[in-house]
Amino acid sequence: MIKPYKFIFCLLIVFSSFFITTNSQAAVRPFIEFFEQIFKFFGKRADDVPLPDAGKKLEDLKGFGKSDEIIQTTETSKNFTNEIANFRINKASELKNSTNDNLLEMHGVKNADKISDAVDLSEIDISDFFEDNAAINTFRIFVWSGRVFRASNSFNKPDTNRVVAECRDNREVFYFTALLEKKKKWLLLSGNLKNVGGNNSDFKKQNLYVLTDIDEYIIFSTQTPKNKKFPLHYFIISKEGKFYHFNNVYGTESPEYIIANANKKIDETKFTCVKL
Repeated sequence: MIKPYKFIFCLLIVFSSFFITTNSQAAVRPFIEFFEQIFKFFGKRADDVPLPDAGKKLEDLKGFGKSDEIIQTTETSKNFTNEIANFRINKASELKNSTNDNLLEMHGVKNADKISDAVDLSEIDISDFFEDNAAINTFRIFVWSGRVFRASNSFNKPDTNRVVAECRDNREVFYFTALLEKKKKWLLLSGNLKNVGGNNSDFKKQNLYVLTDIDEYIIFSTQTPKNKKFPLHYFIISKEGKFYHFNNVYGTESPEYIIANANKKIDETKFTCVKL
């Protein structure tokens, strides 16, 4: 027969390791309730409790934490799927049908009409469209053509004047809008949905900075926060529709590494973009 203090001590050792490694209150709660039951019937001698019954108690615990976690994960996944569907139905239509001027204004681009309608872009002062004393300015291509969108079968049908792309990695979904009709092209961040943690409002709608523009891929970045040296996010979209996202958490990394290793990153990534 099992001595009560030995039985409790063994259980404490087994379950304490679980408490340490989990952050889920839902997963921990069943064990707390179980211990309450143990201490209730240990008002009697543990020797009086049949071993098979004790085993049944342990067997009943299997999957308690798992079921709560699965429910939580399933619910999160369902909500995320609903958010994506809602964006495709409501927001994507707006992005496809709004005028260029309205879209640019929506994304915080000021005085865009001055440059979009210009016959000779070389006569335009583009300094207003560059950040003051920002290191990323050295890498920016202000006048780009969007070659990857025109050359790629993933993006050039039914037309190439406007592309709304949905790009996913393992944590979030990005929505990019490329305005390609006029001499001055624009690449915009139009939406962001997070699957794991974070806030969907972390990314504001904004004009993006093109850093490389070739047939095989396009490399671009978000804008630079005021207290950072470089942008916090770099992206690559390839002509095959592959997608790579680098989170420059501290804003200290220049895009040089991404530019130099673009082909490798494209080969390695499992993430993709689709045209909406």
